[in-house]
Amino acid sequence: MLAFKGASSWGILELSIHLGKEHRMYYVDGPDALLWDEYKYRHDHIWQKLFQITIAVVLLGAVPYLKPEITQVLEGWILIAPLLGSMLALITLITLILMHVELTLFAKIAAAHRAHQEEAGLVKHSRHNYFRYLVLTYVSFLLLVSFANIAVVRLLWL
Repeated sequence: MLAFKGASSWGILELSIHLGKEHRMYYVDGPDALLWDEYKYRHDHIWQKLFQITIAVVLLGAVPYLKPEITQVLEGWILIAPLLGSMLALITLITLILMHVELTLFAKIAAAHRAHQEEAGLVKHSRHNYFRYLVLTYVSFLLLVSFANIAVVRLLWL
């Protein structure tokens, strides 16, 4: 088990590793703690935005299913909500492509953080980092599903 007890750019990062009966403590301060803070911030920020976008796309896509009677009143206008969801997914995909520089910076920070973990003998990482491609694939899939939802709504209710 790996546990981090307090990480701060001003304080000391205490890293505790439990391997069966073996228990090792590592204290990290200075640039290594800053590296960990930067990695955590960027990683959490990316995932937070992905979850927010996913929730927005799903909620907008679900509008026609929430109260089917509304679709009879709104007719073709009911497609506006799922279309907005699809546009949000498309904008996100384009933004991620334009954020190439930011994702590259995150990849460099992740590589430095992983190298530090390996040098300290904490974790052995794979040499490949697929995070950028997984994020792009995820948003692309979200876009395709939102387009499929528009087609389903169109076929079912219009």
